[in-house]
Amino acid sequence: MIRSHKQHRDDYRRAIFKRFLAIALLFAMLLVAAGIAHYYTERKLERSSIEFTESHNVAQAHEAINNTLRGVVSDLAFLSKLNELRDLLDNPGNERAMQMLAKEFLSFSEMKRVYDQIRLLDSTGMEVVRINYEKGKPLIAPAGELQNKANRYYFSDIMATGSGHIYLSPFDLNIEGERVETPLKPVIRFAIPLLDKRGLKKYVLVLNYMGEGLIRNFKKAAAGVADHIYLVNAEGYWLSSPKPEDEWGFIFEHRHSFSNRYPRAWEGILTSNSGVFQNEDGYFTYSTLDPTGIVRESFFAIMPGAESAKLRPPSNGQAGSWKIISHVSPGVMNPAAKDFLRDHLMLYVTAILLLFSTSLIIAQTSVRRQLARTRDNFRRRMLETLENMQLPSVTLDAAGHITFCNRFFSELVGWPHQKLIGLDWFDTFVSNEEKSKAREAFTKMMNGEAPPATFETHIRAATGETRLLVWNNSLSHSPAGQVIALTSIGQDVTEQQRSAEQLHKLSCAVDQSPNPVLITNAEGVIEYVNPKFTELTGYTAEEAIGKRSSILKSGETSHAEYGKLWETITTGKEWRGVFHNSKKSGELYWEAAAISPIRNSKGCITHYLAIKEDITERLQLRKEVEARNRELAHAQTHAAMGRMASMVAHDLRNPLSSVKMTLQILGKRATEQWGEEAGELKQIALEQVRYMEEILTDLLQFSRPDDLKPQWVDINKVLDMAVSTTEREVHERGAKVVTEYERQLPTLHGDPTRLRQVFSNLIMNAIQSTEEIHRQPHILIRTGVVLDEGVAPKIRIEICDNGPGVDHSQIEKLFEPFFTTRAKGTGLGLPIVKRIVDQHQGTIDFATAPGGGACAIVVLPTGPIGTDVGGDDQYITQWREQHDAVS
Repeated sequence: MIRSHKQHRDDYRRAIFKRFLAIALLFAMLLVAAGIAHYYTERKLERSSIEFTESHNVAQAHEAINNTLRGVVSDLAFLSKLNELRDLLDNPGNERAMQMLAKEFLSFSEMKRVYDQIRLLDSTGMEVVRINYEKGKPLIAPAGELQNKANRYYFSDIMATGSGHIYLSPFDLNIEGERVETPLKPVIRFAIPLLDKRGLKKYVLVLNYMGEGLIRNFKKAAAGVADHIYLVNAEGYWLSSPKPEDEWGFIFEHRHSFSNRYPRAWEGILTSNSGVFQNEDGYFTYSTLDPTGIVRESFFAIMPGAESAKLRPPSNGQAGSWKIISHVSPGVMNPAAKDFLRDHLMLYVTAILLLFSTSLIIAQTSVRRQLARTRDNFRRRMLETLENMQLPSVTLDAAGHITFCNRFFSELVGWPHQKLIGLDWFDTFVSNEEKSKAREAFTKMMNGEAPPATFETHIRAATGETRLLVWNNSLSHSPAGQVIALTSIGQDVTEQQRSAEQLHKLSCAVDQSPNPVLITNAEGVIEYVNPKFTELTGYTAEEAIGKRSSILKSGETSHAEYGKLWETITTGKEWRGVFHNSKKSGELYWEAAAISPIRNSKGCITHYLAIKEDITERLQLRKEVEARNRELAHAQTHAAMGRMASMVAHDLRNPLSSVKMTLQILGKRATEQWGEEAGELKQIALEQVRYMEEILTDLLQFSRPDDLKPQWVDINKVLDMAVSTTEREVHERGAKVVTEYERQLPTLHGDPTRLRQVFSNLIMNAIQSTEEIHRQPHILIRTGVVLDEGVAPKIRIEICDNGPGVDHSQIEKLFEPFFTTRAKGTGLGLPIVKRIVDQHQGTIDFATAPGGGACAIVVLPTGPIGTDVGGDDQYITQWREQHDAVS
């Protein structure tokens, strides 16, 4: 039995060995054949790849130089069309235009960073503007450093050409003081003449393009072949080479050139504009580039109608064309077999090792059995783990039926465990709204079209309650790799969702609040503002967050008030108050604020919540209402006083007339029968009666103002009539009246009688102002025109005296009925004056005269009474034209 078992084992091993040898020999033969085919195929593919790469990179380099030259031409055309340059052409010597042009050139140089110099030369060759690019920064050359370039070849060439020409210089190194500037600075000059309106050449615009940019773009475009691509001029000298010591041979004494190093290749390259060929020196790919043609073509495209530029023949013998040449050495094009083996050694070593992997086929059956046992053990342990897990777990087969669920899930949904097995998951637990989407996702996972992603679903419990669960899914596969089941472990996030929804509602409520809301940390730094805050203050959320709430301070709230605020909220209490804050624009506004602390779960204050309300309009409205109430009360008081004055004046006038008539009758006998003393008493009594009549007249006029009878009047004549009316009082007091009338005053629309009364009263007030100080009255009457933009002209009348002046604290009271500062008088004169001025839509005010005393200032509009003259532009224009004509 033992021998038999041992024999079978040996036979098994020999069979495995023979099979191994047969398979190894077959793979070895296939491997050798594949290696040979691989070698020749790779050589062919590598050669094709090199040819494609070389051609592609040469074309890329060609296009890069084209684009660079076109860009410079575009910049030249752009600068030639600057408005400042046009202004300078139209007005040569315009210093301001020249300064603005220099700034434009400076900005352009700083933006481009590719021009060593930007120059504007006048027709004599003198530099008008020059921008130097030094040490990475453009600078405007001072006037003292500007040079004359009349003897430079490019200036004479461009001035000798016709209009609409462009100039291109050779590509060489910049020379300063007859020596090559170091470090080397390759330069190409582009120039264009600028014509004035008569077609005369006034200026020449010159760009010194730093050739380093062109070479850098050339190398960048051909980065894939940077170690063996050259830029060569028409004489075969290197303009760009991987070996810098070979470059610029036509300038330096070494005279290195491509044409000398590869003469046979150079002969082939000169025969055509582009092509590829191979000789003993290697593989060459080349392309010809004509910078003159590119510049001309670009110039025509940008400025249609321009003539071709006459280019100056290069002084160093260079022709205009350049050659882009890629050179691959012979060793790269024809690699040796040993190089192939070296490059692919690991590949073939790996392939040989794969021969031994066939031995795994013998163990395939035992491995499958072992894997099956392992899988069964794993499944058993996993089910035990899921059963005891405090999370819901479900396994679905390919049809979506439940094959397993743990007790936690059955308790969650309220179904008996034994009834859940076999139920269709989607029909039983998934809502109708989510069913189609959930089935689609499940089908994609079971078909291998989507990975087992995490997703959320609402499930229905037996009670009808809906729960939200987040599922993490994993797939089970058959030995053939087919998906056979989906196991999901979930987490009930229903309460978290409700909390999130509540939080979202609260957030929306704050965001949509009609009142400004802001939240700060414990130090007063803003962490949140709602849109209403931005609307009110002008500060965006980005501008406000991170700054302290003091950005709104206007300086009108005291430090003590802020100190009380912080003392209140830091102790955990709510503070309410009013601020006069400042918006971002500087505009002040009033706001009512309620600030309360926010505590964390430990009861510590972490933030402060401020809910505010803009009360600016409310306060303004309150002030307006209070002012209206005062005006209404004032008007009611005046009306009552007017009725009383009317009643008193009416009832006293008739008895007073009888007394006056009696005194006049007795006066005829008084002197003859009773002597001179009786005559004097009669005269005194009559004067007092007349004074009482004036009082009654004022009372009646105050209580029943007459309607105006307006007509077009000359204000100077009205004033003369008023002076005549007061002539007796002027004579009695020895007053001196001086008038300073402005000539050609416009006529105004008013009642001459009422206006004469206004000015008579004001003149009488001025005369009487000196009674208490016993001074000769000096009265100055002055007129003039008031002109305001957009408003019809007005007439200003000033009546000034040399009295004690007016107390500014009593100016408003002067126009109140029955208020007087003198022992004699009713206090109705100025209220009547103001009423008449108001009826004429004018204003009256008092001010201190320059030499002391008081000035009554009356301003009357010239437009018709009852019309809005503020916007009568036609009337304003007409008056000014007439006034200018007269002047």
